Amino acid sequence: MNNFYEQDVLLLEVTRERSIRRTVMVLETKRKRIREDLLDLIQNMPLLALPVELTRDAPEESQDILLEALSRMGDEAFARWIAEAILDRQSQSEIPES
Repeated sequence: MNNFYEQDVLLLEVTRERSIRRTVMVLETKRKRIREDLLDLIQNMPLLALPVELTRDAPEESQDILLEALSRMGDEAFARWIAEAILDRQSQSEIPES
């Protein structure tokens, strides 16, 4: 009888691990899609919210405006996520292509 109990426990653990791995896969896929959408939004934000002169003449000023707006939202986690996305985008664009 003990053997059946051990098999049940093992089956539960395997099922749980499989569920966790599937959940991780779904969450990673969704995070990647959301991040790509966020990067598209950040890239187009100057065109959507800022005067044309500012976006054309001072791109770093438009980034400062975005960061200030994020700080006023009061959502630190969201602001940090966007700031990280901006830094990632900058670091990727600074890498010279071979």
